[in-house]
Amino acid sequence: MPGAVGPAFSMRRQAPVDCRLAKPLPCLRCAVKAFNVCKPLDYERQKELFELGPQQKWQRRQFLFRAGDPLGPIFKITSGMVAISRPLSDGRRQILDFYLAGEICGWLEADGCYAFDCEAITAVAACSFNRSRFKAFVERHPDVADAVRGTLQGKLARAREQMAVVGQLSSTERVAAFLSRLGIAYSEHAIQTRPLSLPMRRTDIADYLGLRLETVSRAFSKLRKRGVLELKDDEIVIHDPMRLARLSGV
Repeated sequence: MPGAVGPAFSMRRQAPVDCRLAKPLPCLRCAVKAFNVCKPLDYERQKELFELGPQQKWQRRQFLFRAGDPLGPIFKITSGMVAISRPLSDGRRQILDFYLAGEICGWLEADGCYAFDCEAITAVAACSFNRSRFKAFVERHPDVADAVRGTLQGKLARAREQMAVVGQLSSTERVAAFLSRLGIAYSEHAIQTRPLSLPMRRTDIADYLGLRLETVSRAFSKLRKRGVLELKDDEIVIHDPMRLARLSGV
């Protein structure tokens, strides 16, 4: 028909798209998605957890938090290693554990404060979760609560094993047990074990095993002379894993 025009189209303005929401969730490519609290989560619940706080980074030897600090976020380590320790009355410290990527830290508290120190052994990245919102999230999802409970039970079991190591083994056996357990932890987290990376200082190992620095150094030298391992700066190559396991009882 004369004067006809093309198909009508709406002149209503569409709502703007939030580009942040359009980006894919970084959790989809996270190397530790299958560990700990994130393991049972589908996409929507993972998104809800991710939005509980920002991602953060620390340089080597920075503290994520200190014992006695007012409670703040709960963290899931996404890359790197941290040391969990408690200060002693004489100014020394006792390292209780080394946490790898995938593990939760900052959960335990004492009188409204963090119960332990958490120090970055390497450069570290972590997802931080608002504490009250994180606890509410866990309470709403029984499978997540089971994952958190299982993790805490595993930590307690590891702490008991560590007490037995410190109380019953010789210094060389303690170092052997430390290396054996570290290798097992690396394997569980799909980290290479040959060579075995040792990013912590010898003083960290001493504080973990309840030994003096020079005693730790002598123990490494004994294991090297026996042909059990070879030292290479911040790495070691274990030549005789069976003998290392026999020494450690692991």
